[in-house]
Amino acid sequence: MGQELKKELGLLHVVMLCTGALMGTDILIIPGIVGGMMGPGTILLWVLAGALIIPLGLCFVELSSGYSVTGGPYVYVREAAGDFFGFLTGWSTWIIACTYIGTQAITMRYYLGYFHSFTQVETTIFYAAIIGLLTLINYIGVKRAGSMQLLLMAGTLLFFLIFIAVGLPKVNLENFNPLFPLGMSALGMTMILILEPFFGWEAMTVVAGEVKDTKRTMPLGLIISTAIVVGIILLTVFVTLGVLNWRSMAGSASPLADVMQFAYGGYAGTLVALGAIILSMACMNALVLTTSRIPYAMAKDKLFLESFSQLSSRFRTPGKSLLIQAAFGFFIALLGSYEGSIFLLMSNSLILYAMCAFAVIKLKNKPVERLVDLHIGVPILALIICLFFLIQVPVLPLFSGLLLILFGIPLYTLIKVQYDKKFVENFYDTFSFLYDILSPIWYGSGKREKVILNAKVKERDIVLDYGCATGADVLDLGKIVGKNGKIVAVDISIKQLEKGVEKLRKLPGIPGNVAFVKEEEQPVPFEPSTFDVIISVGVLSYKEQPIELLRMLRKALKKGGRVSILDFGRVMIFPRPKYLKSRESIKETFKKAGFKQINIEKVGGLLFEYYYITAKR
Repeated sequence: MGQELKKELGLLHVVMLCTGALMGTDILIIPGIVGGMMGPGTILLWVLAGALIIPLGLCFVELSSGYSVTGGPYVYVREAAGDFFGFLTGWSTWIIACTYIGTQAITMRYYLGYFHSFTQVETTIFYAAIIGLLTLINYIGVKRAGSMQLLLMAGTLLFFLIFIAVGLPKVNLENFNPLFPLGMSALGMTMILILEPFFGWEAMTVVAGEVKDTKRTMPLGLIISTAIVVGIILLTVFVTLGVLNWRSMAGSASPLADVMQFAYGGYAGTLVALGAIILSMACMNALVLTTSRIPYAMAKDKLFLESFSQLSSRFRTPGKSLLIQAAFGFFIALLGSYEGSIFLLMSNSLILYAMCAFAVIKLKNKPVERLVDLHIGVPILALIICLFFLIQVPVLPLFSGLLLILFGIPLYTLIKVQYDKKFVENFYDTFSFLYDILSPIWYGSGKREKVILNAKVKERDIVLDYGCATGADVLDLGKIVGKNGKIVAVDISIKQLEKGVEKLRKLPGIPGNVAFVKEEEQPVPFEPSTFDVIISVGVLSYKEQPIELLRMLRKALKKGGRVSILDFGRVMIFPRPKYLKSRESIKETFKKAGFKQINIEKVGGLLFEYYYITAKR
């Protein structure tokens, strides 16, 4: 399969994609919501928001002028703060974008509701159809998706120009008096909602690896699209508030259509609803295209599930990412509420933008060739703006947003233990005190005992316990081999080994011929033909090259010696490691390592899938 994305996007594509991602469909609904919350004076808050987003946008301009690879915010924060914060940024960016896909589908249904009242079944079919269609178009190539975006955004810009041009003469300035009839008590919440239609730079920077002359094209495209969006939004809101009295607009799901219907009759309202639907499709298409590149970029850096780095051999697009985000977006559309989703999105977006502003500050000290180099005060101001508005977000969506980000930590841990030996060592050193509590829950009762039983350990045997952890198996093995046998217990964590030694000292009757050995660069540092038996629990599935390790284990076995292994196939939603995909793949791996008489027992469950494997040298 091809593993590199094609560079097929030019400046016009970037401008149209970024305009679609920035402006979004929220401008179609939010003016009605906030107008009903505070009155026509919200026009002043829209102007203030347009000014406040400029430092945030400039941060992305500088970052995109220095980094030309796919990944956007994930890449910026990883370069500035390391893998952990880079992963959380990429994870939250993906969650935000997938949620946006769902909210855009909700918005489209709102405006389609102008023509037809949807039943629940029709709503479900519609969400599946529109998200599925745009996913399919993006799967068959970025160029086709980019061309579609040009067409959709041309229609969108025409729609807004017509709306503004025909709406301005109908503006009644009396509708702005008084400015704030309901007072200022909802100011913080109103500003959060108003900021949302201006956000979206992160989505566009994700596809930098598919843009021609990236370091020039991306910053220029971001600047042009930001100027277009700010101008269109402010004029659209002015027309909306000036034509339709704020009391009439409160609670409207389609305020722009209501404005034109009020000013020119039902026919004009119908045209506006059609234009709104085109904008919805433009925004969804931009998000479907850009979002799918985030897991791809992370997987390429071994910070996401490996299968997400695979591209379609024919179209060279990230098919798995497209499929997963389509399912996620459909779920959000089906179960989410528009207002609730917006506050959730804003909490995560503000955290994301704060991290990107921090990245600009931190990366100032790195020798990166960048076309734009802002004064340090710009990212500092952007960071302050993000933190100020974060404290305005209601507690529940803020907590929910943080929780969604934190859900990524277990995934990060599972991924890192497969690729990063130092991470594994530090992880088990840090959490060794929990191992004896969690291990029985994780593995279940009787599984370790069965590994020893399958190994057919005898008195006087010399046994290697590879991945011994805190020595639970060592105690059982010691009782079997007796005083004339020997056990060598190997683990990567010194803290785990220390707990094993401590256990051994406290139990009388366990023979003293037990050696605890810390795994170093050489995983199996023993002379050939040393052991009668080797056991291992939950280790091979975390090895990037299990064949190499198996060859070392086989070499350390005596002729006729036996290995007994317990390993995970599937763990919850996480896919199987390559060599554990099937009995056939396991046998093939062990055969390549030189083993014979390979026996495999698969034990499946709802959340876990285990393999007991025995083989001989």
